[in-house]
Amino acid sequence: MGALAGILVCAVGYWRLVFALRNAWDVPAFPPGNGLYWLAWGLPLGAVATIGTTVFVTWQGARPAAGGFTAGCLFMGLAMCAFGYSVDSMPYYR
Repeated sequence: MGALAGILVCAVGYWRLVFALRNAWDVPAFPPGNGLYWLAWGLPLGAVATIGTTVFVTWQGARPAAGGFTAGCLFMGLAMCAFGYSVDSMPYYR
């Protein structure tokens, strides 16, 4: 149940957060690859990993849900990041 919740939360909110960060920092989509570009993709996943790991370690009763949520959200986020990078770098493949 936790993994499904993590996948759902990531699928609904990750794109919006990444694009909000990219707009706030004026990060161009083309060419992808500067530091702020990768920080915009990685910061939300790093926050989820940090908070999920902290909850997993400190709250024993929530370990199954926190572990599943963190793993589901990170796997979905990594897949979305890979897809987003491939879309951003499409002009290179002409």
